[in-house]
Amino acid sequence: MEPAALLQFGSHISPWLGWMLAAVGVLVVGIAKSGFGGGLGIVGVVMFALAFGAQHGNAILLPILVASDIFSVYYHWGTWDGGVLRRLAPGTLLGILIGSMILLSAVRPATHAHSTADPVGTSATVAGGSAGQASVGKPVAITRVPNRRSGSIHVLDLITGIMSVLYVLLDQVRARWAPHWHLKADYKNGLLAGVAVGIASTLANAAGPISAIYLLGQGLPRAAFIGTTVLYFLATNTVKLIPYALIPGLIDWHSLLIGLYFLPLVPVGTGVGKWMSHRMDDRRFRTIMLSIVLVTGIQLCLEAITGISLLQLLRS
Repeated sequence: MEPAALLQFGSHISPWLGWMLAAVGVLVVGIAKSGFGGGLGIVGVVMFALAFGAQHGNAILLPILVASDIFSVYYHWGTWDGGVLRRLAPGTLLGILIGSMILLSAVRPATHAHSTADPVGTSATVAGGSAGQASVGKPVAITRVPNRRSGSIHVLDLITGIMSVLYVLLDQVRARWAPHWHLKADYKNGLLAGVAVGIASTLANAAGPISAIYLLGQGLPRAAFIGTTVLYFLATNTVKLIPYALIPGLIDWHSLLIGLYFLPLVPVGTGVGKWMSHRMDDRRFRTIMLSIVLVTGIQLCLEAITGISLLQLLRS
């Protein structure tokens, strides 16, 4: 089956633009995981949300993030701080549970289509006959097409947009004040930070600034900070696979197959990140990436609330 037949692209997104947005998103994830612009995997989240909608986009991206985390842990093996991870673990599990309950109430079962032309949301194709009419002895194949403006997709797009905007704001807090904060290394702070990370990560894969604020407050050396971060997110994203697989409408074989088409771009992005790290200032790179996150986050919020697309306005 052709990959383009597996999922419906977001409203106002042509197939070529949808695949381009997703491909660039995966490349940026690889760049972020290579150590350049770390924590900017959120760019992949918003690009996948624009391309496929937040529900399908997050489902496709999560296994790709896990694969990227595996590469990162390999490169930073043994540099993490086990005490910090133990303090974060209980709260993170609780946060993932809370986030999963929110997703369960917001997600609708996914249905996949070979065509996205049916505006009603369902289409019927009959082997050897016209739509809706079955010849005797010939099977009727009914395919449901997801309508991106349905309530659940609407809510998830809005959540992803809000989390993206908050991500940019929290990143500014992290950059300006977090390096000077010193958080007590106890289970209370670890619990609070873990819950926040678990919720934000489960809903929109947008927990980078929260974890960075906590880990910077622990005064970890650079190597330990990076090693702890990559192992923490490998564990967090791996646990998230459980609710994403159990909640109808998220990860299924369709989303996994789509993810496989993009997976080879992860090591490519890693190589590009290493190349760019010697040629582009980290501050400039983060400014560009966070600007993309802010604009696309606003776009997701605007379209979820009003139905107006910035792409439509630019074309008009």
